[in-house]
Amino acid sequence: MSMSWGLLGPETLVTERRTRTLNLGASVRSFNEMAVPGLGGVWYAKQLFLAALGVRVAEKARERRFEVTNIEAANAIEAIACWMGFVENGHAPDARLRGHRKLEGKSALTFARVRKSGFYVSQPMRMSIVQALPALGIVEAGANRFNAFRTTSVADALLDAQVSAYEPCHHSRGVVEYLVHWMQSGEALTNKSELRGALSPLTQLTPDASAIITQQLLVSGDRAPDREQARRYAALRWVEWVRDNPARAHTWNDRPTDFISEAHWRDLRAGAQFFRARDAALDVLDALEAHIGNNAAAQRFTLGDPIPATVAGQMDLLHAAAQRFIDEDHDDPEANRFCRQCVERDPTVRLAGLVARDERVLRLKSTDIVPGPAFQGVTAAPASAADPDLPVPTAHSEDKWPEGISYRIRNLFLLNADLRGELNQWLANQ
Repeated sequence: MSMSWGLLGPETLVTERRTRTLNLGASVRSFNEMAVPGLGGVWYAKQLFLAALGVRVAEKARERRFEVTNIEAANAIEAIACWMGFVENGHAPDARLRGHRKLEGKSALTFARVRKSGFYVSQPMRMSIVQALPALGIVEAGANRFNAFRTTSVADALLDAQVSAYEPCHHSRGVVEYLVHWMQSGEALTNKSELRGALSPLTQLTPDASAIITQQLLVSGDRAPDREQARRYAALRWVEWVRDNPARAHTWNDRPTDFISEAHWRDLRAGAQFFRARDAALDVLDALEAHIGNNAAAQRFTLGDPIPATVAGQMDLLHAAAQRFIDEDHDDPEANRFCRQCVERDPTVRLAGLVARDERVLRLKSTDIVPGPAFQGVTAAPASAADPDLPVPTAHSEDKWPEGISYRIRNLFLLNADLRGELNQWLANQ
C-alpha cells in the first residue's frame, strides 16, 4: 500500500508493525500542536459528528441499563456509517471511508456483530480526533480517555442540527433513539436513506451543524488558553484566504503577515525542518535495510565497515536537513538532541544512533546492525513515521504551502473547505 505524509495503514498489519517513532513522538506532537492547537487528526467535519454521536448514544444506552462503552458505541457507529457510504458509492475507495476491505460484502449488521473486535479497522477515525473533541468543547474530558468523555451543550446543538434534517429515520424514531434501539434489540441495521443521510461520511453536514463547528473552531472549549485560540483562529483565517486565492502560493520566505504572527511562523518553519530531518532519517534506515536484505548470506552490517554508497548518500541528505533545523535555534529539547546526533562528525556514530532509535525494523546487536521484528529487506515498503494523528490524503492545495509544513495546516484547509461545501473539489484522490 502506498502511503504519504506518515499515513498509517489502519487495515494492514504489516504497515502498522513497520511504523517507526524514532523516540520522537513528543516532539512531533508538540510541533503539530504549535501549528494548529487542538485539531488532532480532524480533516472533515463528519468525523466530529460521528464521534460525538457515539458518546451520546452510549450515554443513552447506559441510562437504560445496557452495558456499552463510549469506544464500543463510537467504533460501531463509525463502522456502520462507512458501510453506508460504501453502499452509497458502490463500494468504491474514498478517503473519507475506512474499512474498504473489512466491510466488503457485509450485511445483516447487528450491534453484537459490529461491536466485536476485528469487525472494523484497527485504527478508526475516532482515535485520531480524541484531542479535538474536548478542545472544541464538544465533550467534557474528565480524564484523557475516550470512555470518560461526556457530551456537552455544544454536542447537543451539533447533534440536533445534523439529525433533525433526517428524522424520523426508522418508523417514528429519531437517529439517536433508533441507534440505542439497534444496540439493545439485536435487530439488523436498517439501511433507510434517512439514516444514511445522517451518518454517511460522504454526505456533508447540514449548514446549521457546519456553522456550529466553525464557531467552535473560532471560540473553542472553555479551558483553551488564549494562545491556542489565537493560533487556531489565525490558521483558519489563513487557509480561508488560500481557498479564496488559489493562484497564490507561499514559501518560508513569505510569511502571510495578515494572519500568522512571527512567533507562530517560526514554530511552523522549525517544525517543517524537523519533520524533514525525521523523514530523511527514515530514508537512511530504509536504505540500510535494503542493503542488509540484499546481503542474503550475512543479513547484518558491522559498524566500522565502509558505509554503502546508497546509505551514505541518504546520510548526507539527513545531515543537511538536521543542520537546517539546528539553524532555526528552536528550543524543543528532543528535536535538538536528535538533530545533533544526525550531524555527529563520525558517520558510524550517526548510524548507530539512528538504529538505536529504531529497534523495530533494524536493531543493534553488539557492533552489528541486524534485522528487527518488522524487517522485510529489499522488498520492503518504506516504513512510515509514527505521527500521533492520521494525516489527510493528498489534496489539490498541496502546492500552496511552504515545503514540509505541518499536515495540520492541510487538514484545516480541507476541514474549512468541507464546512463551506467544497471538499469534493479539493480532494485529489476523488
